[in-house]
Amino acid sequence: MHELLLHASVPASRQKQVLNILAGIAAMQPQTFHERHLVYKSTRPPNRAPTQVGGSQAVGGSQAVKSQGSAAQTAMQGDLFFLHLVEDLAEQGENGRGEEEGKANEDDAMDGMDGGETGNAGADLEEKENPALMTTTAESNGAEFTPKSSTSKRTLQFRDIPEAGNRRPVTSRLMADIPINRGDVDAFMSAMEYEQVSIHHLRGHRFAHNSFSLLFFQPFLPSSDPATPPTLIALDPWSYILQASLRVADGTKPDQMVRGVKELMALKEMLKGSVDLEMVDRMALDTRVR
Repeated sequence: MHELLLHASVPASRQKQVLNILAGIAAMQPQTFHERHLVYKSTRPPNRAPTQVGGSQAVGGSQAVKSQGSAAQTAMQGDLFFLHLVEDLAEQGENGRGEEEGKANEDDAMDGMDGGETGNAGADLEEKENPALMTTTAESNGAEFTPKSSTSKRTLQFRDIPEAGNRRPVTSRLMADIPINRGDVDAFMSAMEYEQVSIHHLRGHRFAHNSFSLLFFQPFLPSSDPATPPTLIALDPWSYILQASLRVADGTKPDQMVRGVKELMALKEMLKGSVDLEMVDRMALDTRVR
């Protein structure tokens, strides 16, 4: 499967306005999402075939896992790649606090959207004049979280480095999502000769329109102070990332790729003047282990 992408950086002061624009395009309210990304690094030497995982380390159990896993293993021949184990925390609520918190976050995101930026001009100005205020707000809004969860939805993600010499006006790369339904993920990753190296979170809102997905989010890092309760701190509280993506089932079929590119370019034209969606440097999306 291939993924087509466009990205934009949006100032935090325009969050409400952009949410309003995206809600109008998608004809839906923003849906809160919170993902925890556990990043794994391969420990095997380069150019050595990956270890075949035995039945005792198997996870998932569905045909989708087997087919997506085979595609990912084929793509990872030669180079070593980082893999992400993504846990969906929005369904259970951060730290198990349930759906009420997620609903409250959606209501907060919609507050003042009818008024565009006008309703938040005072707050935006105050944040611009006082950077410490924004940092404090970002930290106080960071929810407590638990290191692991057995009830959250989990997906093992592989993302290839974007194609070089791409003549298309969008970023394109090979990808695979492997749903994890059951089993010991740590034992599975260890058997594949992967070790966990970092954790980060993505929090924001998602929209769906036609065939593409829109994610409007900020990345967060867990606090490292052992004397305080675990919280999430925004990596860059001054800006948000807008990602427009579309998946193509078979990237070897030119007609499917052309159709996908046309849809993304139509979205780019629709947002022109409000948000500038662009291709990013392919090396910024390099997922290979160095």
